[in-house]
Amino acid sequence: MPFMLLILVVLLVVTVTAFLNTSPRVANRRPLLAFNVLTLALAVPVAITVGIWIYADAAALKPDGKGMAAYLGVMAGGAAALLVVAVSGLVRNFLVFPLSRRVPDTPAGNS
Repeated sequence: MPFMLLILVVLLVVTVTAFLNTSPRVANRRPLLAFNVLTLALAVPVAITVGIWIYADAAALKPDGKGMAAYLGVMAGGAAALLVVAVSGLVRNFLVFPLSRRVPDTPAGNS
């Protein structure tokens, strides 16, 4: 179980880093920053809600296995946070800030 929790933490770090590093280049960065902060702030209550929901359901079905229920709750909450961040990144890059609203990239030779 500790190995799976370590994998979940690594996946969360990689996902959040990728989410922040793939932000599109836009002229006005305030809406982009607001979208990114809102996404990360939304991922936390979603993870907590899903984790508590799965824990309560698993603990009710098997009252003597609360340790496994806690583990399932943490893993489900982490997976929900991953899903929120990943889907929000897709929505941000393709719907909210499409190519038509982005600043063009500078050529590689002009630094």
